[in-house]
Amino acid sequence: MSNLNITNDSLNELISSRHSEILLPAIVVKAGSDTARRFVEFFIVSIRNKNTREAYARAVKQFLDWQDFRGLQFADISSLAVAAYIEQHPGSAPTINQHLAAIRSMFAWMVSGGILRQNPGEEVKGPKYRVKKGKTPVLTDDEMRDLLKAIDVSHVVGLRDRALIATMFFSFARIGAVLGMNVGDYFAKGKRYWLKLHEKGGKYHEVPAHHLVEEYLDAYMEAGELLAQKDTPLFRTTMGRTRKLTERRLQRQEAWAMVKRRALAASVNADACNHTFRASGITNFLQNGGSRDNAQRIAAHEDIRTTALYDRRDEVISLDEIERIRL
Repeated sequence: MSNLNITNDSLNELISSRHSEILLPAIVVKAGSDTARRFVEFFIVSIRNKNTREAYARAVKQFLDWQDFRGLQFADISSLAVAAYIEQHPGSAPTINQHLAAIRSMFAWMVSGGILRQNPGEEVKGPKYRVKKGKTPVLTDDEMRDLLKAIDVSHVVGLRDRALIATMFFSFARIGAVLGMNVGDYFAKGKRYWLKLHEKGGKYHEVPAHHLVEEYLDAYMEAGELLAQKDTPLFRTTMGRTRKLTERRLQRQEAWAMVKRRALAASVNADACNHTFRASGITNFLQNGGSRDNAQRIAAHEDIRTTALYDRRDEVISLDEIERIRL
């Protein structure tokens, strides 16, 4: 690796031109070009998901800046130094564990590349944290109906928003998987239409389109004149207040802002967010007799325990049950 003669300036040029989320910490720069190169490779080569890369980059830089402030050299970071950092970390248990995972992964990459002899984060334990119930706000069936009915569908923006929300609800899809779809990812197979969802890690997940999703997507695509543009984004931004679609793909933050506006206008749960419709759809499915195994397959969860986090049936307490409390 040393004979490649990669300078810190050239590494910074690569990072700034393609991966602005990665910053070379001072402690890495001082460790030399071999370490700096391997550090950059960890993010660019080993992590394909952009969101994971950004989260890990923030976590690792925060950790290394903390170590540098205390006068340590990169090669001198020990398990005690990692444990001390974890001990004082002000974040929640999930955040601390995510940061620890990032630190371990980075050091493991350094070990496999011959930069370090051992991983100082390997034996460090994070705080115990177990979740039995998710925190994502869930809309009741009445709230979902009110939300969809409140959307003005006399123009393409309303048609787009209704189709986006319905797609997430009826397919249990993540916002990123839906926004990653192109027009051609809504396609005919036999007598029905299907959705090709863009999941994490470059994977695809195909699910049948609910009949309401078909109705809403057809109306939106016809109004937006998208039917012949198979390789272009399905859900797009608009030009200001013109209500004309652009060719730019709608981003998660823009979808989140839309959901907030629509929830406010429909007077439903103001805490609703992009993930609400995944949780609401799974809860509705289970309430209507669907099984967790099938919910897991539709949602493309690798572990059924993840699906269980979205099961909010036990949150509904009927008036009849309350009236059982008697004096």
